[in-house]
Amino acid sequence: MKKLIVIFSVVLFSLSGIARDLGASWVATSEGKLDCKRIHIGYNKARIVLENGEKKILPVDLISSYTLNGKVFTKLPLNKNGKSTSQMAFMELISACYDFNLYKYEYINTNLWGKVTCYYLYNGDKLHLALDEKSLSNISDHFGLVVSYK
Repeated sequence: MKKLIVIFSVVLFSLSGIARDLGASWVATSEGKLDCKRIHIGYNKARIVLENGEKKILPVDLISSYTLNGKVFTKLPLNKNGKSTSQMAFMELISACYDFNLYKYEYINTNLWGKVTCYYLYNGDKLHLALDEKSLSNISDHFGLVVSYK
């Protein structure tokens, strides 16, 4: 009888995860937040479909953050090899703790012919620490996460 209750509980819990709405996406601009059905971020412009079915094209420069499939992406200053650049990039918010946010940034490296993943710790919009494998392990423990380089 106990096993049946446990199995029933697990099935209900699994179904509740499936029923959760991950389609609630939005785009934040200086003009406000737009609720969207679909978002496609390109190099210079973003194509979005609003909840009412209206299609819009926005310059990427106007977008400060967006959500897609339950993930939050924020535009932050990009740092490469420990040096700040004039570039801004969308980074995936992994976790937040106090005033610090852990972000993941992925890009395609044409020299290596593959995807490169970088992790950064930001305090607001200022870079606090670019993480390597050792520091990522320590920081992920602090955030209560299991994150590793692939």
